Amino acid sequence: MRKVAFAASLLMCVSGSAIAAPWMEPGDVQVREDVERLKAARIINGPTNAWPLPWAVTDDLAAAAEDANLAPDLRASAKRLQAVAILADQPNGGEATVSYTDRPALIRDFGAGARQKVDGSVRVTQQIGNLFVSLGGGYRRHQLGNDWHLDQTYAAYKLGNWAVYGGYVDTWWGPGNSGSLLFSTSARPFPKIGVKRLEAHPINFPVLKWLGPWRFDVFVGDLGKRRDFDNAKVIAMRFDFAPAPGLEIGLNRALQLCGKNRPCSFTTVSKAVIGFGNEDNTGTVNEPGNQIAGYDISYTTRIGPVTARFYGEMEAEDEDNILIDKYARMAGMKFSGPVGGNGANWELGGEWTDTYAWELTTGNRFPGVVYRNFIYFDGFTYRDRPIGNSIDGDSKLISIDAAFTDVHNRRFYGSLRRAKFNVTDRPDHRVSANPENINIGTLGVLLPTQFGDLRLEGRYMDNLPNTPGRSPNAVDFEASWRTRF
Repeated sequence: MRKVAFAASLLMCVSGSAIAAPWMEPGDVQVREDVERLKAARIINGPTNAWPLPWAVTDDLAAAAEDANLAPDLRASAKRLQAVAILADQPNGGEATVSYTDRPALIRDFGAGARQKVDGSVRVTQQIGNLFVSLGGGYRRHQLGNDWHLDQTYAAYKLGNWAVYGGYVDTWWGPGNSGSLLFSTSARPFPKIGVKRLEAHPINFPVLKWLGPWRFDVFVGDLGKRRDFDNAKVIAMRFDFAPAPGLEIGLNRALQLCGKNRPCSFTTVSKAVIGFGNEDNTGTVNEPGNQIAGYDISYTTRIGPVTARFYGEMEAEDEDNILIDKYARMAGMKFSGPVGGNGANWELGGEWTDTYAWELTTGNRFPGVVYRNFIYFDGFTYRDRPIGNSIDGDSKLISIDAAFTDVHNRRFYGSLRRAKFNVTDRPDHRVSANPENINIGTLGVLLPTQFGDLRLEGRYMDNLPNTPGRSPNAVDFEASWRTRF
């Protein structure tokens, strides 16, 4: 969508393998929708549910963008995505974003938005051989900690088909749109170092080749100060693979350990990572730390001219003898199709999320389990925000989303959401210290212009967090402008 008129003239000059930037970052809903639409048409193959998503998935974009026999909505998706790829291929570039809102959105979906009433940032990027450097920073009034931040400052170095990276990298693992259970952009990116596989080639070995294209990501992050154990660490790993066209399976694991006044020896880390028997779940303060593990699955296909996507995710506390239980769950579906014959398209989806821990074997419920731990009371949070789903634990969410993108790449969107926060009435809940049921309606438009993208959004809520015995409503407005250069 960015500078499409300029980029369209350069489409055939770039191939996916030549992209200078290592990946597409989470936060752009239109980019993600275009990826999924092209995946359903088998123009993009391999895993696409772990973001940042390597540009290696876009090898066939140039041909698709110029294929006159391709359905107009698919060709439009290929052109939009290739336009973004061309900007990413520049040896140096950057972007600037300025946002204002009456109140930040309660639900932080894949499209994110302003984190504070005033939210501005700028960054520049530079490619030096195999080294990609992003220097970012900005200002958010009254955010926890310093008003100034270094979000999106990181470096990535390509080593063959792998990228070694370090810095403040946004991470979204899973197929969800309204949220993700393990890692999402609910919280600001925390500093991490990691390794990510870029091109998802199959394993050329008997039996293992049945896994199909695969990708692996592992990182170690620091959750900072202002918590029960300052500088607690997170070790996270994801293996995702595509055993059949359109089918993707992701296996996730995250460990929270170390921190000030907590053991952090090689033995501690090895017990947490390997976890033979009960080594990683002793039920005492001597166990290594807090763990979450789970999986997600999605299937994307074309039914006539309609793209269909079905998906689900389950994440749980790591239980005895490698078996996991006490799940948070999410499931959804999304459809899209053409409008007319010039590339316009519609989208419609629904998603259900439940973070009130559910035991698979008995059906029992367990309060205060998801994202929290009897040792690490602050749990999987960063700067007082969940690093998983933005509704936090012990909550439920139903979302219905719709969008229309016209032939000029203007995107009109809306959603209806029913959120039940803190159903177990825990005073330490991150969103509301008491149970609240809140209906949220959203309408917005994204307008690409020659000066950048302008987004205008209005939200209505029939209740607010932390208002026991009352149901005050609210109408909020958000405006943002982003330009890439």
